Amino acid sequence: MRHHALAAAILSSIQTAYAEGDVTLQTIKVRADRPSTIDSVVIVENVLAQNRTLGGMLEQVSGVQSSAFGPNSGAPVIRSLSGSRVQILEDGQSILGMNALSGDINIPFDPLFARSVTVNKSSDSVRFGGNAIGGSVDVDSGIISRTMESKEKDLELVLRKGFNDADAQGLRMNFNDGKRFSTNLQMSFQKIGHYDIPGNSKASACNSQLFPANGGVNTFLADSCQKEARIQQVYNKASQPFIDQFMTENPDWAEGDFSFYTNNPTSVWQRKTYVNPANPAYVPGTPSMTQNKINRDVTPDYHKKLGNSYASNAHFAVGSTYFFDRGYVAVSLDSKESEYGVPGFSMENKPFGSNYDEGLPVGVVIKQDRYALEANLPEPVPYIESAQLRVSRLNNTSGERLGAAKANDYQFDTNQAEFLLAHRRAGPLSGLLGLSYKAREITGAGPQLYLPDASTLSRALFVKESLDFDWATVDAGLRHEKVEHEIHQSTFKTSRNASNATLEDKAFSLNSYSLGASARLGQLFGAKMRYSSSQRAPDVNELYASNPHYSIMTQEEGNQKLKAERARNTELTGLFGNGGFTLSATGYAMKYQNYLYLGHSGAQMANRLPLKYWKQTDTTVRGFEVDASQVIQLGSYGRLDLSAFADLVKNKADNPDKLRAHNDGAYLPNMPTNRYGANVLWENKGWKARLSSTWYDKQKYLGKSVSEEVPLDGYTMVNFQLSREILLPDSPFAGIEVFVSGSNLLDEDARPHNSPLKYIAPLPGRAFQLGLNVRL
Repeated sequence: MRHHALAAAILSSIQTAYAEGDVTLQTIKVRADRPSTIDSVVIVENVLAQNRTLGGMLEQVSGVQSSAFGPNSGAPVIRSLSGSRVQILEDGQSILGMNALSGDINIPFDPLFARSVTVNKSSDSVRFGGNAIGGSVDVDSGIISRTMESKEKDLELVLRKGFNDADAQGLRMNFNDGKRFSTNLQMSFQKIGHYDIPGNSKASACNSQLFPANGGVNTFLADSCQKEARIQQVYNKASQPFIDQFMTENPDWAEGDFSFYTNNPTSVWQRKTYVNPANPAYVPGTPSMTQNKINRDVTPDYHKKLGNSYASNAHFAVGSTYFFDRGYVAVSLDSKESEYGVPGFSMENKPFGSNYDEGLPVGVVIKQDRYALEANLPEPVPYIESAQLRVSRLNNTSGERLGAAKANDYQFDTNQAEFLLAHRRAGPLSGLLGLSYKAREITGAGPQLYLPDASTLSRALFVKESLDFDWATVDAGLRHEKVEHEIHQSTFKTSRNASNATLEDKAFSLNSYSLGASARLGQLFGAKMRYSSSQRAPDVNELYASNPHYSIMTQEEGNQKLKAERARNTELTGLFGNGGFTLSATGYAMKYQNYLYLGHSGAQMANRLPLKYWKQTDTTVRGFEVDASQVIQLGSYGRLDLSAFADLVKNKADNPDKLRAHNDGAYLPNMPTNRYGANVLWENKGWKARLSSTWYDKQKYLGKSVSEEVPLDGYTMVNFQLSREILLPDSPFAGIEVFVSGSNLLDEDARPHNSPLKYIAPLPGRAFQLGLNVRL
């Protein structure tokens, strides 16, 4: 494809920010499976050591935050959307599993050797289906060589020592014959016993704001803080001046402490007069009843050490590519295992008055095996520029543990296939036609099941076309998709509170389309616009879930009468570039029809979990993102890259009914707060130094769970990394890189507002990591 002036103008006006990775926004990169250059695409290179989770790697991209379900589980949250609304892929194939349905299940991810992550912040439903209604995240694993490597052999050894951070070891190899075969091998391990924190694991609000000034108990806060909070009415023995003599002599007649006291100096019982002695504890004017505020921890409030925060990850992968005269075919095997604790709460969320010392912590065990085939054939027939095939089999088992005992295991077996045909460019017109197939089987085992056994079948046809002129680019896309859910026989039983009497199979027919345009406005300015209409089918948890779902602290009840979501998104971007300075500003509005959310019923179950039902309402998501950067050449002192960003998102119900307004409010809880970040990168003769700072503001748009959500203080996260690359031309080592990195340098009590665990599990405190990368 020829590079037009417009593409060059847009490319020159896009910033490079350095955060949890090198971030190149809006990179113009034409591929057969993604021809459009108008989407809000971000490519994050994996060059930093501070990546614990996939969400953590991306959280300093404007508009993207991490779900932060403790330090060991973090999914990308794009413009307040996550879970089944953000498609997670590896090498172009979906790896959505239990991680989309349950927040404590982490996305299997190799923080050492993943090459890069491509984030599309716009609706990507035309390309990747309804689960990309809020965007997509595609991890380039580095397992497959898509072009012949430049060296015949390449070996990289990684050693990292963490201080309040994970220890890590890894090996990556490539060997090839320079012509036909290229094989990659990866192994990596990460482990940590626990994370230290600046103060207490539970926020100060868990003690100071449990009992509002206007009376009662903030039950939402109490449940989130894992607290037993009650108000008892206690008789005040000092409120009455005399002790009732008859009751003193006949205590069996008493109905409580109040029976032994009276305002009268004498009492008559059965025609006998009793002289009542004075009450020595009497205080005139005191009320007859006082309040006893009970505030007990259901789970421990740890100090300086975050309990149950251990983690262990292992990854092994091998991929081999055969290159022929026109194209390649590649196969790969990828195996990941994780075991970690979910800090802050016990799955045994016991009733009032229980012995909480017997509560057992929650652990998560994940094992994922992925088998994939990828083939690319340029110009297979006339008028076709390329044909591409991707096939994969994903076996994922995600389980929760209650102490050492199994609470549940869910097996996700997914078969996927995608075939893409990119037609040859005809003047300014280019595009592709795609066919997609995905079959998923869910099987559960264990005593704490909240999902039935089910299968989901998705089939889709889509087309994307682009007109590329010297002064403007226009694109359009259309997708038709069928989604079918089938219930299987199993031991799963719905609760007595379930809205579903008998579980039924469901089918949805979805249509999505998108339109986009970009234009160069003079030498310094550019503009982009995108409109999309996307649909998403309810997933199995939204349709069929029932029983306690402790990982989200909810008795979750599905509703199989739910309709498909429809999102109509409008996005406008202004661009400016002059010399080394670039500026990008984006505003967007996403209007959802039948937006799915968990609505509070107003009731609590015997185990104190709130009873919530999946419901629908119209909702609008609005926000903006601003990115700016400046490149400064320092001559013999190297190069300095300065960048900054700001973002804000609001997720608000349109005209909520009285029940929604009373129980859930206009805004949903756990929404991302606005942020302001700055980053500095200095490079010179093998030296690299990065420093980033992000301020997370106090949330102003608060949700409810009957009681109003309590906002926590804002905080600033400061991270750095310093590295030195040493080239050794006359040795067997191609190069050695040593580095030191630090995170949360201010040792802040950092509690992301969008984290469900914000009241009981802060982010890790100040941490450092020393590393050595050796290339042979």
